[in-house]
Amino acid sequence: MDKKTLKKTVHLILIILVAMVIVSGLGISYYQIINTITIGFLSKDLAFRIHTLIFVPFLIVLLIHSFMSRILDK
Repeated sequence: MDKKTLKKTVHLILIILVAMVIVSGLGISYYQIINTITIGFLSKDLAFRIHTLIFVPFLIVLLIHSFMSRILDK
């Protein structure tokens, strides 16, 4: 995998994780609204579990994204 493809992949994964963090966080805070919008799919309990489970992968991908230029340009 070349550098450009790797950067695009990391960026795409980060965008997906950020969206998941935001939606699951809103599902915890505003669970009535999110539960209605998602037709009962994203309950407060499920939103909390998702938010908890994706914290570490989000942090890892964010750090990779932050230091990508230093890592790949060497």
